[in-house]
Amino acid sequence: MEVPGFFKNKYVIGFGLGFAAALAAYRVYKSSKFRRTVVKAVACGMKLRDEAKFALNAIKEDAEDLCAEAKDGKAEAKGGKAGA
Repeated sequence: MEVPGFFKNKYVIGFGLGFAAALAAYRVYKSSKFRRTVVKAVACGMKLRDEAKFALNAIKEDAEDLCAEAKDGKAEAKGGKAGA
């Protein structure tokens, strides 16, 4: 049995493969295992975001403390020179 010329066209083959891929993706999308995997991935991403926020706040507080100490040190150095 020979394949008709219509099915030898590269655009028809591409359309058929795209349709098959879309159908397979839809079946995967509807599966409960896929949903559980996506929920775990999103939860992990949210956890990482929260940890990054915590780390950023800690770094920011440390930088503010260092800046305040540096300003106090400069003020004391200026005050010491003026009093001498």
